[in-house]
Amino acid sequence: MTQQPILVFGAALNADGIPKRALIMRIEAAIAYGKHCASPLYIVTGGNPQKGMTEAEVMKRLLIEYGVSEKHIICETQAKKTIQSVVLCSALLKKLGFTQKQTRLVVVSSAYHLPRCCWLLILSGWRTRSVAASGNASRNFYKCWSWRLREIPAIVWNSFRILFY
Repeated sequence: MTQQPILVFGAALNADGIPKRALIMRIEAAIAYGKHCASPLYIVTGGNPQKGMTEAEVMKRLLIEYGVSEKHIICETQAKKTIQSVVLCSALLKKLGFTQKQTRLVVVSSAYHLPRCCWLLILSGWRTRSVAASGNASRNFYKCWSWRLREIPAIVWNSFRILFY
């Protein structure tokens, strides 16, 4: 049975190490998608520790709390930025035996962040299927729009940088 990789991008933790709403929503979206897969493999990515725990480690803990078996979870804990998550997870997937032409990655993030994640993975040679976390990552109107607007230059900048990683 072939495993379905579900790549979940991290989101910043609160200073006390508690996951923010965006991170919880991403995990819930990944689990909802994973329920439709025969053999999901959750790959959680994100460094940036708070209180000694990285985003990926907190996501792994959440997945386990939601009933996902630890053997179906892989943590990538080094990436501090989206582009690093793409590069490190690409290498990890290849090491695990997934091939770019035969694997469609399920990519989970917040709606504002998802186009950049998928685009960078496509530039890296992967086929993707996007799954957006439902709801806004913040209830603050201005914060939501600032996140969306910053993605435009980030997509352009990261597109050039991915070629030189």
